[in-house]
Amino acid sequence: MAPTSRRRRSGIPEDWTASAWKLITAGAMVAIAVIAWLQWKTLGTIERFLDATQRPWIAASVEPVELTFDDKGGGLTLKTTIKNIGTIPAVDVLATPVLLMDAKQPYRKACSHYGVGGGIGPMLAGNEALPKTSTAWLARGDFGDSFPSLVAICIKYRFANSRRTGEAGYLFSIAQRDPSRPDAIAIEPKNGTLNPPQLVLLPTASYHN
Repeated sequence: MAPTSRRRRSGIPEDWTASAWKLITAGAMVAIAVIAWLQWKTLGTIERFLDATQRPWIAASVEPVELTFDDKGGGLTLKTTIKNIGTIPAVDVLATPVLLMDAKQPYRKACSHYGVGGGIGPMLAGNEALPKTSTAWLARGDFGDSFPSLVAICIKYRFANSRRTGEAGYLFSIAQRDPSRPDAIAIEPKNGTLNPPQLVLLPTASYHN
């Protein structure tokens, strides 16, 4: 009589053993795939973190200087201090105010049209700041009795260590404050000059790319 196999003596069917090994192998493959995915995700997170830290970031603070009206038009003068809060120098940093008639004009779209062809601007090393005074002007025929209620500060720059570019935008409401009233009121485009504290800018929105 032929000897009984070890599997037969143990009482474990051969087909069940084969199925168990298939399950174990499949589980091991899933575990390997999960570990590989976690490593890839971790690597992507690290790359994004390094990309975010090893680059220039241009921020700005904005102060109103004056708003002047005459028969020809009106001009809003602002002092904009741009600062590189990143670790890599930024070159050809361009910043300019753009007047918007109302909130229906998307300021990000307006800023995207500014400086499309590039230009020559200052270089800012890490943690370096630069003040700039500029005026946004509109003719009377462009605004009539209603001066624009919004101003956007559009900023564009290049990375010193690559061909990449960066962009930022700040949106402010322009208002005239009456010392006898706590609320800000709309600008009245009467000939003359309006200065702080009657002239105020109210932060509305911002973005950084």
